[in-house]
Amino acid sequence: MLVEISIRNFALIDNVRLALSPGLNVLTGETGAGKSIIIDAVELALGGRAAADMVRTGAERAVVDVAFDIMGSPDLGRLVSDLGLGDAADPTLVVSREIPVDGRATCRVNGRTVNLSTLRQITERLIDIHGQHEHQSLLRPERHVDLLDAFGGEEASALRAEVATLHRAWQSTLEEIASLAGDERDRARRLDLLRFQSDEIDRAKLKPGEEEGLQSERRLLANAEKRHEAAARAYACLYSGEGGGAASAHDQLGRVLAALEEMAAMDPDQGPLVETVRQALFQLDDAARDVRQYRDAVFFDPGRLAELESRLDLLGGLKRKFGSSVEEILAFGAQAREELARIENSAELLIKLEAEAGKQKAELGEAAGRLSEVRRRVAGGLEQAIEASLGDLGMKKTRFVVGFEPEDPPGPRGAEKVEFLFSPNPGEPPKPLSRIASGGEMSRVMLALKAILAEADEIPTMIFDEIDTGVGGGAAQAVGEKLTTIALSRQVVCVTHLARIASLSDAHHFILKETMEGRTQTRVKTLDGDDRVAEVARMLAGHPPTPITLAHATEMLEQGLGAKKALRDARTEAAATRG
Repeated sequence: MLVEISIRNFALIDNVRLALSPGLNVLTGETGAGKSIIIDAVELALGGRAAADMVRTGAERAVVDVAFDIMGSPDLGRLVSDLGLGDAADPTLVVSREIPVDGRATCRVNGRTVNLSTLRQITERLIDIHGQHEHQSLLRPERHVDLLDAFGGEEASALRAEVATLHRAWQSTLEEIASLAGDERDRARRLDLLRFQSDEIDRAKLKPGEEEGLQSERRLLANAEKRHEAAARAYACLYSGEGGGAASAHDQLGRVLAALEEMAAMDPDQGPLVETVRQALFQLDDAARDVRQYRDAVFFDPGRLAELESRLDLLGGLKRKFGSSVEEILAFGAQAREELARIENSAELLIKLEAEAGKQKAELGEAAGRLSEVRRRVAGGLEQAIEASLGDLGMKKTRFVVGFEPEDPPGPRGAEKVEFLFSPNPGEPPKPLSRIASGGEMSRVMLALKAILAEADEIPTMIFDEIDTGVGGGAAQAVGEKLTTIALSRQVVCVTHLARIASLSDAHHFILKETMEGRTQTRVKTLDGDDRVAEVARMLAGHPPTPITLAHATEMLEQGLGAKKALRDARTEAAATRG
């Protein structure tokens, strides 16, 4: 059950905290006060689309926290525990969404950051929201099969997933067949190109990693003369002198050692210093030898350099055509050879693929047939349930029919199109719901569907945002009683403009818009007593309420209490009869 909604800096809302009750909660207020903004905030917290323009002007971030009591949902408690987001025995679950003006939105469950997928995995079990324009989905016949399958439950869902998987596999095989059986001239051109590409790559005899070795060797050869000159200068300085009578480093260090040995003969404590210089002289001899060997080994080979340049040019040309590295070129060549072999063997492969496609089509048809059987079986139950529910909503003579139009071959959603048919008047044949239902009828059909599907899903909380669109008169009483009946077994939150529905609520929340310090903001006030009477009177006749409208509102609220008691008693009696 939804326990509390806390909203900060969201759209017109500065700071709102709304505590909700079991049963039927209604949200009322003037048009534009922000009733639907509260529902939008809940949708956001549950994983809806987040955008920076949702943040209240001047604020740095918007935050929505929604608290639930999940004591009656042990499966959800175990899921939260398995995900490491709380204790399975903890009855409280808090989901949060934060939208900064200049950053990514974050999701939290019980204070722990989660990704959007995990958030939705949890919240989809908590609330079913019927938005202001959702009943328009009934105007799109392609959505009707989704609603029918939802009523079909896990059996229909599993079969539909199987059909979709088999259809994808079949289509993939058909696409491969079409590719192989293409225009003969196109295939010949493709074969020539693939042969040329694979031969060009094969002739290059590439080796993984060779480009780096070639570049390193080229650098050495290109600088051979400079390296020889530098080594020669180093050797001359170390051992043979620079010319012009200058002593080499070896000679100078030798004189240093002779002087220190003379000094140590007079001061034995300087023996370690003498040894240090002697070791340095040995190391200098070793270094001079290594430099001489390096100098003598360096040679300039114009022929080898030309070979390297040619090879690197070849690699550069292949890279421009086939990939950014030798490894990518080799992979391209392997793919070209694979495709070449496939096309060259296309006649044999076509036979195999056509046989596979035939098998896949048969499997698809079989699975689609099983799905059709389930749909036709559950369609009757849905028709009866909708007609019974519409009868409760003041449309007792209405016929509701699930129409089927076969599709051959089956598509990804099965072997038929589904469309809801509707006849509001006795004697009239059912016609497409999307073409003949009025706005009020459409709202009541959607309410009936939502109530039935929610029973199948066992969603603990249902939110209706202006389900009363196009409804008035006695139909409003019927819609209110249907909402009240649903609220006997689950929590219902309803944004409404109808006094009749508000009079049946268990909790009445008034949404108002006011200006403070030059800023418009939305506030929430929970009503009871005279305040509730005044709001129902406003809904009946506008401002200011008159003694007559106040009396009418009082009477309507008293009638609401009586209607709720009668519905509860009827439910108790029905349960006792079943027991």
